[in-house]
Amino acid sequence: MDQSHKKADASALPVDPDQLAKFARLYDTALTRYFAKRGCQDATVQDLVQEVFIRLAKRSVERVIENPEAYLMQTASSVWNDHLRYRQRRNHNDHIEYDEEMHAGEAFSPARVLEGKQEIERLMEALQQLPPRTRQAYLLCRVEGMKRKTAAERMGISVSGIEKHLMKATLYIARLFGDPK
Repeated sequence: MDQSHKKADASALPVDPDQLAKFARLYDTALTRYFAKRGCQDATVQDLVQEVFIRLAKRSVERVIENPEAYLMQTASSVWNDHLRYRQRRNHNDHIEYDEEMHAGEAFSPARVLEGKQEIERLMEALQQLPPRTRQAYLLCRVEGMKRKTAAERMGISVSGIEKHLMKATLYIARLFGDPK
């Protein structure tokens, strides 16, 4: 496209730093709301908004965007999808936040370590009391982290059978450790 068309289209997406900064001021709030509505934490929201503007800054200078708001939201959608894929790849939902009470150095006093060892011994004894197939299913799925389908194939039973063994073991251990369910 020729230069006169770029100048005539005042709503075209900016490419120089000053215009990009102005564009960022205009749409920062809308993007913040967009990501916050999806359940992001404040720091993550700001990172994602920043990523949108980084992508806009990297785009081709020669290409004029006719509808910058739509382009911006499409970019935000792409950033959001990339963020979700990243979290899924990294098993983000399996991560545990640092908790001072749980992870503090004082929590590992000699008395606490001894208590933990005793609980592990009780668990090992409880596992030995389970029927062999129930114990095997529990160890494969809960200790080794094997998927139920894979454990079922290994044991030569159905996934439903694995689930029944897991339920039986879980209830037994819960009762043993004081959970009345």
